[in-house]
Amino acid sequence: MCGIAGTTARGDSGVLDPSTVSALRHRGPDAQSSRAWRGERSSWELAHTRLSIVDLSAAGEQPMENEDGSLVMVFNGEIYNSPELRRFCQAKGHTFSSSMDGEVILHLWEMEGPACLARLNGIFAVAIASTETGGVVVARDPLGVKPLFYCEGPDQSLWFASELAALEATGAPLGSHDPVALAQFLSFLWIPDPRTPFVSAKSLEPGQALRWTPHGIDLFQYGDPLVPNPDAEQRTPEEWVRETRDRFVEAAQRQLLADVPIGLMASGGVDSGLLWWATKDSLDKAYTITWTGSDDFEGLDDDRRAVIELEERFGTSVAYLPGETAGDTLPPSGDLFADPAYDLTRLIARTASEQGYKVLLSGQGADELFAGYRRHTMAPLVGRLRLGRLGASLERSLLRLPTGKLSSEYATRLARACSEPDAFRAYMQLCTYSTPVERAMALNCDEAEVSNDIVWQRHRDVYDRLPPGLSFLRKALALDLAVYLPGLGLAYVDRAGMEFGVEIRVPWLDLDFVRWALTLPDQALVRRSRGKWLTRDLAALQLSPAIAHRPKRGFAAPASRLNQEAIAAGQHGFRQGAYFARAHGIMEAFVSRESALVPDPDSPA
Repeated sequence: MCGIAGTTARGDSGVLDPSTVSALRHRGPDAQSSRAWRGERSSWELAHTRLSIVDLSAAGEQPMENEDGSLVMVFNGEIYNSPELRRFCQAKGHTFSSSMDGEVILHLWEMEGPACLARLNGIFAVAIASTETGGVVVARDPLGVKPLFYCEGPDQSLWFASELAALEATGAPLGSHDPVALAQFLSFLWIPDPRTPFVSAKSLEPGQALRWTPHGIDLFQYGDPLVPNPDAEQRTPEEWVRETRDRFVEAAQRQLLADVPIGLMASGGVDSGLLWWATKDSLDKAYTITWTGSDDFEGLDDDRRAVIELEERFGTSVAYLPGETAGDTLPPSGDLFADPAYDLTRLIARTASEQGYKVLLSGQGADELFAGYRRHTMAPLVGRLRLGRLGASLERSLLRLPTGKLSSEYATRLARACSEPDAFRAYMQLCTYSTPVERAMALNCDEAEVSNDIVWQRHRDVYDRLPPGLSFLRKALALDLAVYLPGLGLAYVDRAGMEFGVEIRVPWLDLDFVRWALTLPDQALVRRSRGKWLTRDLAALQLSPAIAHRPKRGFAAPASRLNQEAIAAGQHGFRQGAYFARAHGIMEAFVSRESALVPDPDSPA
């Protein structure tokens, strides 16, 4: 896990600003280096900051070249199937200079070019530059676990980096704030790819690559899309549970590739609990968040008791960190997150780093595969129930109820969703925290500029490309996997961890495991109105029935704390309204911070 950056241009102007490496040092505190190349028609420079995890020697440092120096690579991530890929390359006559996992990309690229990326089972952002043609290709892993941002110049120059703040440090012209991206932030609490808070800065989408040559830029997908298989297999419940067990253990074990100790982010829930069980013999430490002094209608103390139970069972030492100390921080990376999970993850990563850990495992991703959120169990209903004006009237009535009861909150969301004219819009209402009126007031623009259709466009594009024949439940899960997960869950995990030089891995999102999970039919996802029953049944066998079947609680601050922080809740009421108020405050702080960094042209030098 590392930080990468680069630039390329026609002529000899492809030079990084000297501050680039400093802007990425937190992602790679163990070593920093860069490599520049100048040709007759183009030039490029690549920079790398290293977090040493596999092959701790200097041989694993980057930028790294292939045997004849025709290719130069900077790479961020882990390639979990690198042992077998290394054997494949060696059988073809390739010689390795290190045991660093990412080196396999260089040798595969020599044989197959960008198509080799489809062979990788891992998390990565990579740049490959040619000293023969002067061309550069950058790419991001199929699920978007690792970030990569880029910016194009008017003269066909290109800049790219692992973080927006580092992209700005390269000398890239990020441009002004993007009002649509800010409206999306006020809608979702995060910004979907490819937008960023800046009009000229984009994020590579998951599974996407960008090829730069002196003739221009080409964006392309390098592999098959990760979408559900319409021809789902049918099994008995017992067969599905057994296969989930076997495949998940294999995936979790594959992601223990490291030459450093590994820790765990433990929540007391099913996902991290099963991950703890599958890797218990390889874990040195676990970290969890606890809360005190709040109304416990959400079952917060159940989380702590579950972690204590698993600590006693598996013998892994656990650090119990008070959530009240997490703080409320604008991401220094340049991103926008209003989900408190970002600050809680920062607290865990900072503590783990102080105690010498570079790698943590997280249960992130299982909900998107196995229908773990309440909106997933609602999906079959909102997919077919159209209430029209009756739904809108019911929503208004429910909003008059006292806040604090989760049942009232979800009934209100459901009424709002079912007032929409089609299934897609209904599902999006379950995921949206503000109205066009609120967004227009916050951004001082017309409602039409920040309408639901505008802020939902990325979701719509993904939805419309899904294969025919899918149930609405599987379409909803595909939307979350392609848009929500890389935009929020994986993004905040990366930025929070890497701010302190900690790689957070997500074994539930092992690519082989994901491809298998996408073959599961509805019956393996929601059963008797119960989401994620398959992994819950597995947890009942391997952990305990109490842990397996207790109500799900998100990795977040207590609702009572959120309501206290909200100055003026939004029109959606309940927690959605409070989250909108939180997002509005974060956006204003972000805009103020960015404005303060821009020199006043009228001020004296």
